[in-house]
Amino acid sequence: MSSLHQQAGIFRFLNRAFAYPNEAFLPELRNTSLALAKLAEPPINIIAAFEREPLESLQAEYTRLFINGYPDTPCPPYESVYLEHQMHGKATMDVQKAYREWDLSVEAGLVDHLSTEFEFLAFLATAHALQSPISEEAEKSIREFLGKHLCRWLPSFIADLKNSARIDAYTRLALWMESLMPSYCAEKSTSAQTGS
Repeated sequence: MSSLHQQAGIFRFLNRAFAYPNEAFLPELRNTSLALAKLAEPPINIIAAFEREPLESLQAEYTRLFINGYPDTPCPPYESVYLEHQMHGKATMDVQKAYREWDLSVEAGLVDHLSTEFEFLAFLATAHALQSPISEEAEKSIREFLGKHLCRWLPSFIADLKNSARIDAYTRLALWMESLMPSYCAEKSTSAQTGS
């Protein structure tokens, strides 16, 4: 498996990990993780931690961390909240524009949701890995999206998640993201800034 396919797999796993934990949550997370078995630190421990929790506990923790109490939600998974301290701000419109450049549409309330941003990056990484005529454009879009969007707020989100999670699975997820994303963001966002 190429590193491009692994990047797509990482983004796809993170997309699934930040989805609401319904009945399909764990099977989808397991399926997505199969592509990541060769990583130096595969997410198997994260999945095991999710599996140890009853579904109701996962749902309650997800709701507490990511939904309830706005504007005092512990970890609001929205770019606009981190960058502008409000929902549906300019960042949301800018993210929507990036999706439209690829002829993608997203449900209005989820445009700048962390899970949706990871899904978009998985789409782009898959397009890049195909070695097709759009590969170069997909790679450029990944760099730009990371530099202009995700990497600007992800470190703060990870810190909030580490400090607020009461269930081991979300703590492990934050630590895994912390080990993967900062260096990846530094590499990609530097490229995006010099290419702008």
